Amino acid sequence: MAIRTTIPGRLGSPALLALVLASALEIPQAQAGPLVRRYQERQACQQFAGKLQAVSGNPQQAQYVYQQGVLKLVETFGENPCTDIPAPTAAAPTAAPGVVPATTPVTAAPANPEQQQACQQFAAKLQGASSNPSQAQQIYAMGTQKLTGMFGPNPCPQVSAP
Repeated sequence: MAIRTTIPGRLGSPALLALVLASALEIPQAQAGPLVRRYQERQACQQFAGKLQAVSGNPQQAQYVYQQGVLKLVETFGENPCTDIPAPTAAAPTAAPGVVPATTPVTAAPANPEQQQACQQFAAKLQGASSNPSQAQQIYAMGTQKLTGMFGPNPCPQVSAP
């Protein structure tokens, strides 16, 4: 089989290119799928990091971009493949020298209105599944993973595991 040295037009996508390379390198189809997915995840994470970098000067905007980005990643991949990208935090006010800043208890409700709403919806879904323990545990596990990706660790401290 002769290999063409020129390719008319453009390849449709980087994923197609990865598939072509996988077949040229004689990688079995069962392994090519995960390789293509990992490539797509890496590309998505790079775009996500770029968007966050672009709004890094505005903590509130960065939080919004992060939340929307994680939602899109979870929608696309079923999970957040970019767990190494930390959630941005709001700039904390600086205290005067010698003044100890007050701390918020761990059980306090989230200050972010979007996070509060997400936690309320999460709690309502758990309440709706309270009659089915296995379903409630599944909802808790998936919801906690999704919310942690959006808002950081312990996103809904007032919601307890079933």
